[in-house]
Amino acid sequence: MPLEIGAFFMITYTATNTKTGQFYIGSAKNYCRYMARKGTHHVFAEGRGFTNFQRDLQEDPQSFIWEWSDDGREDRNTEKDLIALYRDSKYLYNVGEGRGGGNKLGNRHSEDTIAKMSASASRPEANPPHKKEAQREAMRRTSLNKQPCPQCGMMMGPGNLVKHIKGTRCKGKTIHS
Repeated sequence: MPLEIGAFFMITYTATNTKTGQFYIGSAKNYCRYMARKGTHHVFAEGRGFTNFQRDLQEDPQSFIWEWSDDGREDRNTEKDLIALYRDSKYLYNVGEGRGGGNKLGNRHSEDTIAKMSASASRPEANPPHKKEAQREAMRRTSLNKQPCPQCGMMMGPGNLVKHIKGTRCKGKTIHS
């Protein structure tokens, strides 16, 4: 079933350190929040300290490749499933640094706290119609601006296209000697 442009589904993303091969799995409520998280993951959380992911990201942000997908779900279960799948991998940053629905110290929220956060986020004033409309418009513009990679033909947004071509992900990349 194709996704509608502007539909609101959870975005699951990975940030891969090209130098170490380690990766971080996260999720965001929509594309706008994904972009906000991408920009603030390296910021020090007062009283919490840095995680290994944040430390590496702040040390060399250019060595990270960010990828995301709209997974067609309205919950964070895709993120949780991926973290569970890679839980034993030495390359997963998330291990010991929290999980989706928890905090950066690795503590888990109680079911009562999760219910309260969910109720708070679903209040009408938390997502006013004008904000939703602005998000829909941003997603529509992003979806319409996709361009094919000149080397492999993969469709993507202009910002990701530059990273794709310069990075190691392009399958059609030719190595010049």
